[in-house]
Amino acid sequence: MNIPIQSSLERQRVDFFVDAKKLTYNDIRVAENNIDYWTFVDVSAHQGQEFKFVFSKNVSGINKIFQADTIVGEANLYKENYRPQVHYTTRRGWTNDPNGMVYYDDEYHLFYQHNPYETGWGNMTWNHAVSNDLLHWEELTLALLPDKFGTMFSGSAVIDYHNTAGFNKGDSPAMLVMYTADLRKNGEELGQQQCIAYSLDKGRTFIKYEGNPVIPMLNRFDSKHARDPKVFWYEPGSHWVMIMHEGISMTIYNSKDFKEWELTCTLDDGYWECPELFELAINGDKANKKWVVYGVRGTYQIGTFDGNELKNNTQWRQTSC
Repeated sequence: MNIPIQSSLERQRVDFFVDAKKLTYNDIRVAENNIDYWTFVDVSAHQGQEFKFVFSKNVSGINKIFQADTIVGEANLYKENYRPQVHYTTRRGWTNDPNGMVYYDDEYHLFYQHNPYETGWGNMTWNHAVSNDLLHWEELTLALLPDKFGTMFSGSAVIDYHNTAGFNKGDSPAMLVMYTADLRKNGEELGQQQCIAYSLDKGRTFIKYEGNPVIPMLNRFDSKHARDPKVFWYEPGSHWVMIMHEGISMTIYNSKDFKEWELTCTLDDGYWECPELFELAINGDKANKKWVVYGVRGTYQIGTFDGNELKNNTQWRQTSC
């Protein structure tokens, strides 16, 4: 479904329905007088179903929306003068924050924050690309769409080899994702909560957990910021560990089943967003390892981790290039 965009217009709310059931929503600058560029919605998954838009404003560009087997301008995609030819780029729209990078069944998966309708931030969804060699990438369709809990902020993906969440089918393990849903009303941020979804077809489609959110909107530390969950399997304790940015701190949670999460540790402020927690061998000595906690500001500390609590053994350090 090809949609004309006029950058100078205010965004209008557009609700998407499939067979009278609301699929998602977005804020789109549907063209009125001028068409600056075209964007698109992939509706191939809904063949044989009724697909409907509901617009909050009536503009002339609505009548120019059309369905086709190709994207407007498809012949020139990846031939543009300023298009990077080595680094991965999406076909249309804004990208930021790589999410859920995971390797499974001979495929590298890259999920990322995406605004399908503009070259600026907004309408946060998860888009998805796969590669066999980390150099050549195939962009798939959108993986996670905004819903009643909000738009899709950053998170992470894992493979549930032990079927801890109970979503596996036969011998095929589920791909689990944990992401932040950012809820706003009339432009006002209400808060953020953590949700999960799973895929049984190698990330091609996702089913959102009916018990979402798994960590509700707490607004701890007098803050509406609680986002960017990074999840990994802690083998010594046979449980999941999750670290995320929360308020002025970072917090660590544990879970046995990916659905029920317990807070086990709160770290001092200073990291901010997109946390990482990982173990490294010192000077290559696998018998002597330390844990590193890292944030988007480039600050990090080194310490010990027992699966529940991180104890820092160093002062703040700053990465350098």
